[in-house]
Amino acid sequence: MVHEIRLKRLTEIVRQRASRAILYEMKDPRVGFITVTRVTLAKDLTNAVVFWSILGTDGDRSKTAHALEDAKGFVQSAVAGAMGTRQTPRLTFRYDPSFERAQKVHETLIRLRRERGEEVEDVKEGERDPFSEE
Repeated sequence: MVHEIRLKRLTEIVRQRASRAILYEMKDPRVGFITVTRVTLAKDLTNAVVFWSILGTDGDRSKTAHALEDAKGFVQSAVAGAMGTRQTPRLTFRYDPSFERAQKVHETLIRLRRERGEEVEDVKEGERDPFSEE
């Protein structure tokens, strides 16, 4: 078992190293702009769940999930080198829908503000407004 402070430090190392390996070292065209949102690491360091998110369609999400599963060994090797422990956790990748839910809440709030007649200057120039009547 690992002390709680050490576990937090190792969890952050896993998150940073996995993120760097996925974003900058993987050469898989199926992986677009992906964000490693968080990592949960077992107290005995045997398992780690890497949560990730991507903005895009369900197809993009599926392609990314398959690419991550195919690259699991590569990412796990990168994490092992960074951790400096005798045991390397077995990585599992899991989609994190929190950004998607946050976007839906944000869009609902904008819609409600518009229904009240308030001015909303949230949409940046060049972006499509999801609530416009086009």
